[in-house]
Amino acid sequence: MLLSCAALLGAARLIPEKEAPPGAALPAVYVYDGYAIGTEAAYDESALQYAARKFQHLYDRYLTDNQGHIYLSVIPDKGSFSQPPEGYVPASATETAQALLDALDFARYVDIAPLLSLEDYYRTDPHWRQERLLPTAQALAEAMGVPPTGEYRQQTLPAPFRGAYWDKAEEPLTEDTLCYLTNDVLDACTVWDYESGSQRGLYDLDAAQAGTAYDLFLSGSRPLLRIESPLSATERELIVFRDSFGSSLIPLLAESYRTVIAVDIRYLASDLLERFVTFHGSEDVLFLYSTMVLHNSKTMK
Repeated sequence: MLLSCAALLGAARLIPEKEAPPGAALPAVYVYDGYAIGTEAAYDESALQYAARKFQHLYDRYLTDNQGHIYLSVIPDKGSFSQPPEGYVPASATETAQALLDALDFARYVDIAPLLSLEDYYRTDPHWRQERLLPTAQALAEAMGVPPTGEYRQQTLPAPFRGAYWDKAEEPLTEDTLCYLTNDVLDACTVWDYESGSQRGLYDLDAAQAGTAYDLFLSGSRPLLRIESPLSATERELIVFRDSFGSSLIPLLAESYRTVIAVDIRYLASDLLERFVTFHGSEDVLFLYSTMVLHNSKTMK
């Protein structure tokens, strides 16, 4: 008997485990210049090799017909913009990317690390701030040969944002403000969630009010989403293999692509993807991952 999409995805979805901090003496979270920073992103060669094998498997199974439209971008951990505690060295985005490129011969690298700084991240959370990501989104769009993102209206949620590190830091933190960007193109987008079998917009205000505020963006980490953008600048399709950082970046790419498919293989087994997504060889494909996830890659399936 065939299972429904929701049943298949639910069966494959497991809550990813996090690596223990590298060294018992290290704090789980430290504070630098008012920013709480986790110690989960230490360089782990074996984890990086595992991530490379997962990406190679995706390529071998689905992407061999793609004609040079596959891209890789590594999101630096905000600890790389800090002075970390003794004994902890955050993995470099550049070093991480080079190791992946040495193992994979099918991806073009888009270096976004020079466009980012500590101020582009939340003080109380590991994620980056969407309202600071326009240069990053534009760089990705230009590298993939689509019109760059345009002008947006910035909306600010009234409640302060207390992120994942709020109650883990050993000193008081200043609350963050949660903002999101929109315009007529993004307002017209619809998002189909394959797991729940439901359709919504790019921004989930209910999730933002339910104590998981970063889930405002694409309803958080979902196994498989399909974004339709009827007012996009092109009719092209983009498939993004991503982690939770992609939730706030991907909406900015919907202005350039008619269809964007967001895949999180931490929650969807790679071999199940063909049941829901058809690969034509003409789509753009972006591997967009943080160093935190790449160096804790046992979460990938």
